[in-house]
Amino acid sequence: MADSTQTVDLDSTIAALQGGLTSLPPEAAVGAIESWQQQLQGTEIAETLGQLKQALTAGGGSSIGSLLADLGSQTSAAAGSASGDAASKLQQLGQLLAQAGSSIS
Repeated sequence: MADSTQTVDLDSTIAALQGGLTSLPPEAAVGAIESWQQQLQGTEIAETLGQLKQALTAGGGSSIGSLLADLGSQTSAAAGSASGDAASKLQQLGQLLAQAGSSIS
């Protein structure tokens, strides 16, 4: 998970989360989720992203926090098998997702 497209996506996803969940329009969030789903096809993270996209589009507010927390722990776990800059960015992304999840659950 360390090609240049994913590094750019990591940077933009981290920046979006640092700006706060409410600063991200729902359609932009869904677009980012779909992009990550394509890149991570066949993984547990992609499955959770699909559930998050469904919750966002259906207005399932109560499950969004839980799904974000799940994504945070899955992303942090993925950081353990990454190397270099990608590992630290994945760890940071995992922490941001977990924080976002706990802030709305």
